[in-house]
Amino acid sequence: MGRKEWGTWSLGYKPPDYEVDDDGKIVGLVNDREPNNWGRWGELDQRGTTNFITPEKVREAKDLIQDGRIISMAIPLDATGPVHPTRPGIQHYWGYTGADMIAGTALSDVYPKAQATDDYINMAIQGSTQWDGLSHFAYADAMFNGFWLGNVETIGGAHRCSIHNQKETLCSRAVLLDVARHKGVDRLEGGYAIMPEELDEVIAAEGVEIREGDIMIVRTGHVPWWYTLQTGEEKLKFFEAAPGLSMRCVDWIYEKSIAAVAMDNIAIEVEPHEEPFEHAYPVHARLIRDLGLSLGEIWHLDAIAEDCANDGRYEFFVAAQPLNLTNASGSPLNPIAIK
Repeated sequence: MGRKEWGTWSLGYKPPDYEVDDDGKIVGLVNDREPNNWGRWGELDQRGTTNFITPEKVREAKDLIQDGRIISMAIPLDATGPVHPTRPGIQHYWGYTGADMIAGTALSDVYPKAQATDDYINMAIQGSTQWDGLSHFAYADAMFNGFWLGNVETIGGAHRCSIHNQKETLCSRAVLLDVARHKGVDRLEGGYAIMPEELDEVIAAEGVEIREGDIMIVRTGHVPWWYTLQTGEEKLKFFEAAPGLSMRCVDWIYEKSIAAVAMDNIAIEVEPHEEPFEHAYPVHARLIRDLGLSLGEIWHLDAIAEDCANDGRYEFFVAAQPLNLTNASGSPLNPIAIK
């Protein structure tokens, strides 16, 4: 990882010159990066832009259900999916199998004549279709709304800005912006930066509009491409360059009062990053840390895109609530579109 000798990461470290109050916020910190939503829903808010999803918004969204069709937008939760090289792959293993039950096990002595199977899974929270929560990205030691990054601990987890604060939201009206189809391609090339003007073009072409509290879903075709790759070298290229949002989309998203953004790529933003950039994953930090916007990554959008193209309806009800993971930076999920 670039370390030349033990301990060099901490050489030259300077203790912070700020204080943290009893609410876990950095005292006196003012966010000088614009736009931002700090304080918009109160000084202690930990939900961010999902506050736009009101009961009225959910009722509006449910009126979009016409046929009752349900379409998953998740990749398979198994070892075949694209997991970032910095994270371990998904491990799915069994405690009791059918063969165990047929042959007989110690469980048979405890529960006579009962036959059951039991399995387990180990995975990175961001290792499949998932939400990035508001404790996932920070800048200058601060998370959304000025909460101190030190609130995220090895043992206790994310004491502030955890994904469990979103457990009763992220069900809303969704709009699919199929950028790949609009450009007439199966997938956008790695390094392709989607500009706000292009999002406006797709909105006009699809005959939809973006409203306050919407979940914007953008299709690039990148994640489905992963499943066509055969060699390790090909798969490495998948992570080296990806289509995604330009930094210029940050202001556009803020002005639209969007509740969340989800895409079929690894990190929402274009990779490699646009030059110049202040730090790695600059769009992440602006959207999560400054706007308080949850990001949905590694979604699989081909099925919903085909359905929308067939019926001409690019708006639908989406149920995309995270797991109720206490003190977590994100959550896997199976987002479903209901049309």
